[in-house]
Amino acid sequence: KWLRLTVRRDGKKHFLEFNRGVVINRTLETRDGVEVSPIPVVGDAEHNGTEVHFMADEDIFGNVDFHYDILSKRIRELSFLNNGVRIRLQDKRSGKEDDYAFAGGVKGFVEYINRAKQVLHPTIFHAVGEKDNVTVEVSMQWNDSFNENVLCFTNNIPQRDGGTHLTGLRAAMTRVLNKYIVETDAAKKAKIETSGDDM
Repeated sequence: KWLRLTVRRDGKKHFLEFNRGVVINRTLETRDGVEVSPIPVVGDAEHNGTEVHFMADEDIFGNVDFHYDILSKRIRELSFLNNGVRIRLQDKRSGKEDDYAFAGGVKGFVEYINRAKQVLHPTIFHAVGEKDNVTVEVSMQWNDSFNENVLCFTNNIPQRDGGTHLTGLRAAMTRVLNKYIVETDAAKKAKIETSGDDM
């Protein structure tokens, strides 16, 4: 039914309100011959951050029965993926509330996932790289579980099947491991060949 957006940035507090998708406090300006609609400044701010408050409209969404546990899981993911971000989830129906401010980024996420598992090596592999303005962050740790748990995200969006990201990672790891096996004569007694499924 409504959405209220508050953005605190660069010492200013901006506020925008929508009612059934229509901006309530919209202002129009012309800048360099182009009509723009900046978010109105409503005051000063000491900190940076964004707040979103909303009441879902049954006419637009159909089903507005939100499940706290589903939202909680997703917000926890976002808190890890955006290191240093604090997200508060409040359910006004039940009064339930949680704060998510997990440290460690993707590496911390792996540590959280493996918290109740027997890990096979104590140090989490973690690497960050950038090429052509694309940043990639990878964290891995093996545990004694029989089930694989590989999570791939692109711009915070889960890639449930892994996509080309996972295919590329598996291919690179397989190539490096097979090269290591050959160079160290590890396959002298028996032929050893790995595939992406062995990772």
